[in-house]
Amino acid sequence: MQGTTWKAETYVTENSGQYQSAMEALALAAAHLHAGGRFADVGCGAGEIAAAMAEREFEVTANDASPSMVEATRARCAGLKVSAEVQDAHRLDLPREHFDVVHSSWMLHWLTDPEHAVRTMARALRPGGQLILQWSFGQPAAEGFPMREILEGVIARPAWRERLAATPLAMFQHPADVVCALLRAEGLEIELTQPDVDVPGPKDPRSLRRVTRTTAFSAQADVLGEDADAFIDEALLALFEAGQMNVHNTRVIARRPGGAPVPAARTRAFPLSAGQLRVEQVEDLTPLMRRFVFTVENPDELPVEEPGEIITLIWPAPGATEAVLPEIGRWRFPAHAGRQVTRNYTVRAYDPDRRLVTIDFFLHGDHGPASRWASAAVAGDRIGYGGTRVHWVSDPAAEWTLLAGDETALPAIDAIAETRPAGHPVFVVVEVRDEAERPALAAPGAQITWLYRGDNPPGASRAIEAAIRDLDLPAGRGQIWAAGESLSIQSLRRHLLEERGLSRDQVSALGYWNHPRSAAGRS
Repeated sequence: MQGTTWKAETYVTENSGQYQSAMEALALAAAHLHAGGRFADVGCGAGEIAAAMAEREFEVTANDASPSMVEATRARCAGLKVSAEVQDAHRLDLPREHFDVVHSSWMLHWLTDPEHAVRTMARALRPGGQLILQWSFGQPAAEGFPMREILEGVIARPAWRERLAATPLAMFQHPADVVCALLRAEGLEIELTQPDVDVPGPKDPRSLRRVTRTTAFSAQADVLGEDADAFIDEALLALFEAGQMNVHNTRVIARRPGGAPVPAARTRAFPLSAGQLRVEQVEDLTPLMRRFVFTVENPDELPVEEPGEIITLIWPAPGATEAVLPEIGRWRFPAHAGRQVTRNYTVRAYDPDRRLVTIDFFLHGDHGPASRWASAAVAGDRIGYGGTRVHWVSDPAAEWTLLAGDETALPAIDAIAETRPAGHPVFVVVEVRDEAERPALAAPGAQITWLYRGDNPPGASRAIEAAIRDLDLPAGRGQIWAAGESLSIQSLRRHLLEERGLSRDQVSALGYWNHPRSAAGRS
């Protein structure tokens, strides 16, 4: 397997979009709703995904063919439940029926033959477990691989032929239908297939040169040294002139049938609906919470099936006057769109008959475009949207419910609480600034514990966890949903799973936001 000379530091600097696309794939698979379990990261890179999943209380097994990447993963994940080792995916070895989630992004196309790796990853899933794959060059076999042919033509030019004779291209075409056939042969069900997945990041020539130097042309760059940029420029120009810049990024999500999957786990393409929202009504619930009622200006209904679903709001790119909408079924914008401003919000209520959607905004000052917009918006204003994501699915076996979080979680807590059946015990623990924020939460029938932080910054304490530690929760099966600052939620999740002894399918604890911190600062 080529690419084992990749340097982790350079790779991370130039390829943040690959991490973002991996997290997007995990969100599509609803893996963000899992609370713990076993996670395998095949082709782990510098460990960003391994760290993110370990912070969600997964026990992570990571591997990569590059020693530099594995060392970076070990450093990034120090103190987390992550084991990382050097392993060539051509000879991948994973225990059978062991993992809840197996993930591999942007690795498969470096394998000359993917069959062993694909079958091994499939066999490693427990019943009910999910496999998330992303790779380049997944186009149908009938379309051929013209990109490789063009690049081989550049390598054959007199300036490069002799110097690169021993350094062939290390990327290979593996059609999605072939990979899916291997998965089905191993007993998996295909839940989602997406072609031409967009990997976020700049697409200008200088950026493409830097990115491809650390990926597609890494081996050639090592050989050519100072001449590497000249070679890469020739290669990119040849691809551009031939109209062959599409690398056919492909995404597949599959599941092994059986078992008892996490109740909230649900694979669903995103967005299933996109359009404009027009402000109809604005109401200040509290000094910090403002409610907006919008009309959905789109012929398709919002795919709202559960309380507390998440909708992505879209504001125009800097300098533009209107938001550009993503494609239906994939989070991808037209090439001319520029970088849209997006934020996720909870659907507080949805009336499909009148096409009205209610969204509550937490006003946290002049710290971001969403808060600035919400502070000034009036009836008639418009924003774009893409929707929606499930963040809660009721467990019919639950005998009681615990909901917890800070102001960012209040709309979801309210939406969930009002759907609990009469007589069902509901416990709510919330942290807000002061008593003036209490009208933002109704939670009918719930036993509410209010926590006031005063002038202290949100998410800086473990007050929510401390209050839950003091709760005398009922016997029997419960369902817990919590959201807030990610490190606080991580600690709360650990308490619920390890100290309370709750099973992971009872707990959905989501990091909605985080204080800025470096990888070295994780604890």
